[in-house]
Amino acid sequence: MTALSFCVMPSRVLRRDAPGGFRDWSAEAQAAFDSETLFYDAFEGAEPGTVYAVGPPLKRRFRIFVKQAEFLVDGQPAQMREISQSQRASILEITSNVAAPTQLSIRHPDLSLDVAVSPSQIGRYQGLKTLFTLSRNNDLAWVRDWARHHVETQGVEAIILFDNASDRYGTDALEQVLSHVPGLTTFDVVPAPFRYGPAGDGRELTSARFLQFGLFEIARLRFLAQAAGVLNMDIDEMAYGPAGETVFQAAADSEAGFLTLPGTWRYPQPGAPLTHAAHLLRSAEEDAPMYPKWCLIPNGPQLGKSWRTHGIKGLPDQLQQDFGFFHCRMISQSWHYDRSEYQDLTLEPDPLARRILQRGVTAQAAETPRKVAKPKAA
Repeated sequence: MTALSFCVMPSRVLRRDAPGGFRDWSAEAQAAFDSETLFYDAFEGAEPGTVYAVGPPLKRRFRIFVKQAEFLVDGQPAQMREISQSQRASILEITSNVAAPTQLSIRHPDLSLDVAVSPSQIGRYQGLKTLFTLSRNNDLAWVRDWARHHVETQGVEAIILFDNASDRYGTDALEQVLSHVPGLTTFDVVPAPFRYGPAGDGRELTSARFLQFGLFEIARLRFLAQAAGVLNMDIDEMAYGPAGETVFQAAADSEAGFLTLPGTWRYPQPGAPLTHAAHLLRSAEEDAPMYPKWCLIPNGPQLGKSWRTHGIKGLPDQLQQDFGFFHCRMISQSWHYDRSEYQDLTLEPDPLARRILQRGVTAQAAETPRKVAKPKAA
């Protein structure tokens, strides 16, 4: 298990500014708003003497706090500047003469904080084709099948799974699942015990879901800056491409070093177990457009740009024929809305889904689990 060095502000001292319309939110939505986390992780940067602290957006009060504060690294004076590229995440770059930092200190008239600096994991994932995601309480069998699919069909070699405070099992259960995925050589399960943000639609609610944006920055700067390729897929999403081709190769061969993956819903056969492989039906009507996902080469043309849930800001979609992902409707805990509300659709068999999602199902069922190396402690 790899840890995050996070910093939560005492609410009696300072709270993050609430967004517009906050008083009109439901009590549940208000409780889901993260008003206290200053940053999710403080970690070594790739450049000697650099520490990054990544968290939710500072907003006015927290920004004033960090500008007034004195920053120290292992007791030595340090310089801080904000280099955020998104309104839903904050990145503080802290530089000092300390080559191998271990502690970040923040000194302010109202509050003093000391936080351990997490080690960089860039070398661990260097040169590996890596899949990463954020998950909470997904069935362990779903996690297993999702991982196996991408290892077998896309050549994934490493996985980073951020676990958002699952309460159905511990991180050891996720580690056990991933350790038995044949072909997976490296992985980390990273606890992310933070509020995801409010559910529901509307600009204010959506904009207050900070966690995923922050974890993308941590993945980019602490883990995957030198990976061979990076693929982002949720547990209910299964990437595919033409036979014999992978999303990583398509991204590497592209001028932009980036591949946009359009998504389409797939639905389970009636009465079938709720597995990815059972999602063999498509809508006979035109599905509503779906936000895409992506694969990129991190040290390619998009080097230094922030990763977003559905792409990179300012970069047009980079589509290639026959590449995409299936969004499996019932692989979900329905945290956002009831996913089973599709009974009015006319569904029909999809030969492509059968070819992609049932690949290796028989072989997997008969296979004896084989252990791989467990993640390093950090």
